[in-house]
Amino acid sequence: MEGFAVLANMLIIGGVGGFFIGYVLKKVVKILLMGLGVLVFVLAALALIGTIDVNYDGLIVGVSSLFNPQQLSMILQALTNYLPAVAGFAIGFLLAIAKQ
Repeated sequence: MEGFAVLANMLIIGGVGGFFIGYVLKKVVKILLMGLGVLVFVLAALALIGTIDVNYDGLIVGVSSLFNPQQLSMILQALTNYLPAVAGFAIGFLLAIAKQ
């Protein structure tokens, strides 16, 4: 019975935390994406008129270095240790994102 209480506690805490983080993240991402859109528009306009020169090769190398398979494996191992909390978090997060 004690194991069930711990499992339920992890699910509830994960769900409530996921809901709050999803709700806040939804609002913050809207603002950040609008700012990113303006920034990309300004940089594209400056590159088009020749004011700046974009190093596309360096951009590709920088983005590809973000995805390291060894780091992803370590993250997945850590998440499996807290699977009930992660499941509750995911459900709460998806509910908050889907909320109008």
